This record gives sequence, structure tokens and C-alpha cells, in this order.
Amino acid sequence: MRALVIGGTGPTGPDVLDVLLRRSFAVTILHRGQHEPADVPLLNDVEHIHADPHFRESLDAAIVGRDFDVVVAMYGRMVLNTDVFAGRCDRFVSVGGNPSHRGHLDNRSSFPRGMQILADEDSPTASGHGSSRDRFAAKVLEAETAVMAAHHAGAFSATHLRYPMIFGSRAKVAFERWAVRRIVGGHRRLLVADSGLSIYSRAAAINAAHCIGLILDRRDIAAGQIYQCADDRQYSLRQWLDLIAAELGAEVEIVSAPLAVAQPVWHLLPTGPLASPHTLVSTAKITRDLGYADVVEPREALSQLVRYLSEERNRTDEAAGDVDAELGVIAALDRLRTELARQFDWADTDEPVAHWHPYDHPRAPGSDPQ
Repeated sequence: MRALVIGGTGPTGPDVLDVLLRRSFAVTILHRGQHEPADVPLLNDVEHIHADPHFRESLDAAIVGRDFDVVVAMYGRMVLNTDVFAGRCDRFVSVGGNPSHRGHLDNRSSFPRGMQILADEDSPTASGHGSSRDRFAAKVLEAETAVMAAHHAGAFSATHLRYPMIFGSRAKVAFERWAVRRIVGGHRRLLVADSGLSIYSRAAAINAAHCIGLILDRRDIAAGQIYQCADDRQYSLRQWLDLIAAELGAEVEIVSAPLAVAQPVWHLLPTGPLASPHTLVSTAKITRDLGYADVVEPREALSQLVRYLSEERNRTDEAAGDVDAELGVIAALDRLRTELARQFDWADTDEPVAHWHPYDHPRAPGSDPQ
């Protein structure tokens, strides 16, 4: 069985290669050749085709005279990939993302604002009417629509998988790297927008790749379906920070700032300050249909990532952000808190608050409530 992976060197690429090789596929990867990670031995065990999957002429020239049993398309322009491989493969597994959900990239494009909580595969999708973010989201939706249209037209048997935020040593998002570098650098007060209460669906790279394996194993069920994936257990941004700090043996204080004044840490928000403050998706369908369960528990995957990042060599400042601005916002918040407490005689928030629940609790039968 011959499998072509479009991509293969990105956040989940090596894990997807492992999934395919374990199923005895003869694997070829097609990528631009700009990333050849030296620390991924599996890349030496597969054939490489260097071509740019963003352009028809590049793809056509790269695969002339070839066809495959399975194509796993994780990169490039998906509508183009769909067209090029129609009739050239038996199965086509495409990977997209959650921006297809309405409100994901621009919280102003939905009412109420933001993405539906626990959005499933049938939740409202992006309309493309509005900002440039809406139009990009519509392109993400267009890709999965094209894949499903090709399936129904008989071009191949297709399944589309929506990735959430992927975390791992090759992930693009800088949040974990930022947190580790701050804490390792001695910072114990971390600026976070809106108390870090946002919840972004995440998947460890190995768990996301496992979903592709399940799709390949269950063609009878997965054909013609769209699935969402994410780890079984999810955490808020604040809890994620707590776990990172604990792994590093540190205690940190989360300094909350309203989004409007948390600009020094806007780069840590997955798709910026205009995006939905939550991207929590339902994985009930892939669990029910394909029996999904995490291969690695997310806390263990995070622990491995933190250890990797804390030992990372050749560090750059890509995740550093503006430290002076962060410290300046924290100092300003300290002054504001002190001034308001003085002006209104507020108690320390760590002190117990009287009457914190509405129920009576008498000391004895017939006694007055306390």
C-alpha cells in the first residue's frame, strides 16, 4: 500500500509518518524541502518529493505518472490538492482546522459573540461576510467542502479532520515556549489576559496523528465524514500555566489584565485578540464512531514538552515578546489595585468574605440562622 503525505515535517508530520509506517504503508512525503528536521529519524525512512503544494504546475510535475492508495493532505491549498489527486488515489484524508466554525477567527461575526461552546461538526460555520478574518475562515470551510464534494462525486473516498491547537516540540504557537522561558528566567508574576479563563481545544501531536490512524482503520465508517479531534481532557489557559509551572518546580502568580490592556501578551492568544476567547469543540462523534481515546495523557505530553523546552538549545527571542511592556502593565495594575483599595477601603481579596452563599446554617434546632 502506497501512501503520500503532503506536508510531513510540520507539528504532527513525524507522528503521522509513524502511524502510516506502523500500518505497513510505503510512505512518500511531498514538501517544499525547507524543513528537514535532523532529529526525526523517520524522515530518513521515507521517500521525499520536493514540490510546492500551493501551485498546480508544481504538484503536477512532481507526481506525473504516479498514483497512491492513500493521500494524507496536511499542507498546501486543499481545493487544489483535491483537484490534483482526484482519480489518482483510492482514499483521501484531509486536515483542516476549527476556523471553519462561525466566530472562531472574528468574535464579531456571530451572536452571541465568539464560537459556540462545545461546537460539533454540525455547528454554524463561517459565512465569509465581514472582515478579512471572516473571509479567511470561509476559505478554510471551502477546503473541507471541496473535499466532501469530491468524495460524493466519486473522485476518491474522503474523510476530513479538523485539528485544534496542536502542542508539541514542532508546534507553531509560542505560548508554552513563552511560559517556560519566563519561568526559567526567574519571572514569578505572569501577565495573562482575562485571568487566563479562556479554553482553547488542544491536542498533543501524537493524539492528533492517532485520529488519522483511526480514520484509515475504519474506512467503512469514516468515508464521507468530517471529524473534530482534541485531547479527552482540556484545561483553561490558567490551568495550563499552573501545570507548566509545576513541572518546572515553580510557584507563579497570574496577574490578570483586561484584554484591552493586555497588549504585551496578545501574541500568546492563538489567533489574536479579535478571535473567540474559547474554541472548545466536541469530540463525541470521533469517539462514538471510531473509538477515539488519547494515546498519551495531555498532562504527560505537556510534561515532555516542558522538559524539551527547558533544555532547548540555540534559543532565540521568538517567544520573548516585550518584557518591559509586560512588567509595565503589571506595575500599573499594582498601583491601580492599591489606589482603589485605599479609596474604597476594600479588604484583601485573600481574606474570607462573609455571606458567600445564600443558605441559612442554624447551630441548633429552632435557633436563629447564623
